[in-house]
Amino acid sequence: MIQRIFASIMGVATVTIGILKFLSIVNIPTLDALIHIITGIIFIAGAWMQKGKHVRMTNLYLGAFYILFGIIGNFNRPHIIAGIISVVISLAFRTSKAI
Repeated sequence: MIQRIFASIMGVATVTIGILKFLSIVNIPTLDALIHIITGIIFIAGAWMQKGKHVRMTNLYLGAFYILFGIIGNFNRPHIIAGIISVVISLAFRTSKAI
């Protein structure tokens, strides 16, 4: 459940940041805003499609992507921090399957 909550919050937050760029409220590059919108949609989809069956992998892969994106993007600390948190949550809170 923690995985799904985190992915949902990350998804809503990143989509919101991306949209705010196009409303001229935040000043981020257009490519960055598009990446925020796309990854936000993927976070939300991973959290809710098939009742979150793939949310752990979604958090892991998008977390790794955000770390790399932050390193490549002039060492952008917020992206790196969000990526690390996503990876840690994906590894620390494994979903248990009923026997």
